[in-house]
Amino acid sequence: MQTIRKRVDQTLAFITCTVLGFMVIIAIWQVFTRYVLNSPSSVSEEILRYSLIWVSMLGAAYAFGQKKHIAIEFIVEKLPKNKALPVSVIIEVLVLAFASVVMVIGGSKTVAITMAQSSASLGIPMGFIYLSLPVSGVLIIGYSLLTIYEAIAKKKVDLYSDDLEAASKSQLEG
Repeated sequence: MQTIRKRVDQTLAFITCTVLGFMVIIAIWQVFTRYVLNSPSSVSEEILRYSLIWVSMLGAAYAFGQKKHIAIEFIVEKLPKNKALPVSVIIEVLVLAFASVVMVIGGSKTVAITMAQSSASLGIPMGFIYLSLPVSGVLIIGYSLLTIYEAIAKKKVDLYSDDLEAASKSQLEG
């Protein structure tokens, strides 16, 4: 399971970093055409907009998998150790349900509806832009299932704030 998670993490990190680097180059081109050539490129503006959507959604899935997102874990932290695990699993199941219903099912319906619409400058189907929603939903579902499996198999709650506590301890010591 850890090898699958590691491969997905590496792939997502590579894709998001590559898209972000591509966006920087396109943004420089956009500034150059606007201020030097006095003729802004509408294509580059649209590429940036749609790339930002994709990098945001994939980055959100990556952050969820790395447990680096904003987490509401104060409920689990306040519970005794024997009750923290079931509550943590319930929270993951709720995230799983949200990602399934809203992101995958709702996102898939949105993709189907918008596949007939084309973007103004690029002329690509808008469904490809909205496809980022179900793709990131599937990734979040996978991460959530792995987290549930690991929590049940290890019988340990992996709190998000553990990383923060370790980082603040190392800063205090250093």
